[in-house]
Order: sequence, then C-alpha cells, then structure tokens
Amino acid sequence: MRFVALTALLLCATPALADPPCSKLTWPLVHEQALMKAPAAHLRSGDIMGVLPDQALTLALKATGDAKLPYPAAKPGDAQKFAGYLRITVPPGDYFVSLSSEGWIDVYQDGVSVASTAHTGDPDCPGLRKSVRFPLTDKPVTLQISNAPAAAITLAITPAH
Repeated sequence: MRFVALTALLLCATPALADPPCSKLTWPLVHEQALMKAPAAHLRSGDIMGVLPDQALTLALKATGDAKLPYPAAKPGDAQKFAGYLRITVPPGDYFVSLSSEGWIDVYQDGVSVASTAHTGDPDCPGLRKSVRFPLTDKPVTLQISNAPAAAITLAITPAH
C-alpha cells in the first residue's frame, strides 16, 4: 500500500512526466499562437471587416440575451455567458478560426451554416484554447462566437496550412 501511495505521489509531483503546454493540439498552430501573443485589433460585435489582417482580433461580446446574433447559434447560449459576431470577406480556401478561450464558433455564408472539417483544442494551452477549420468560398462570412466565459475574446482567422 505504501509503495502505491509513494508511486502516485511521485508521478503527480514530477513535472517531467506532465504533458507540455499545447501538446494536445492535433496540428501545429505556431503562427496562430504568435498572433494571439501580439497586440490585437479591437472590434465590437457586429463590425464588418473588408480585409482580414494577419493579426489577432479582440472581439467585444455582449451578454447572450443581448447579443442579437444574426443566425441561431448551433449550441444554445448560456445566459451567464457572452456572444457576438463579425462580418468578414476572405479569398476562397480553408481557414482556421482560433480562440483564446472556450467558446462556440458558428460560420455562415449566404445564410447557410458552414460545416467545420476539423477541430483541435487544449484547455492547458496558454492563449489558444481551440482552433476549428472551415472551408470558405468568396461569399461574405458571418462569424459568430457564443458561450464565451467573458465579455471579450481574442481570435485569429488564418489560412489553413
């Protein structure tokens, strides 16, 4: 019994045996992590962006009941959480939408929900909680964030690599 307790204590106390930060991500997001650490452009829910910068964006969100999202969120909103949206235009291609903290991502083009093709996340990754891949066309994009824990979230929208 003492051996089991000692072994468990050593395993918990040994940092070398712990997973390194961001090790649970399915694909490398080095560029996105760098963007999230650099100064971000500040936007409000409902803003329209003509050209997508190679920069993180901090989106000011509203309480779920006040967010007035243009489309229903795929995951019902928690009244204690926050939501918001942006409208952007991007060249056609696959894009990663990466978030700094927990939150649900919905993408719409031409009034139709765009299905994601992959996702990854790591709750222990500093500054980058999750990333979701979306195939986008040349139509305007409505990007909605819901179920975020705070009144602002940082995101990066980058071409998939």
